[in-house]
Amino acid sequence: MSIERHWPYFVPVCDCCEKQLPGEESFRNAVRAKLDAGWESRRDGDDWEDICADCLFEEKGYGRDQ
Repeated sequence: MSIERHWPYFVPVCDCCEKQLPGEESFRNAVRAKLDAGWESRRDGDDWEDICADCLFEEKGYGRDQ
């Protein structure tokens, strides 16, 4: 699960590197926080995965020396 429940907060967690954003008081606020931070949500079979901006940057090859 990409948004974990750490009572009383909802914590967005990157499914690649496990980076976490600060906890939010509602699931909706956690979704907004990850979107505001540039994260991407995408389907992985029947589940959803959340990828942080740093991992997206690496995935596109921008973080590698050429």
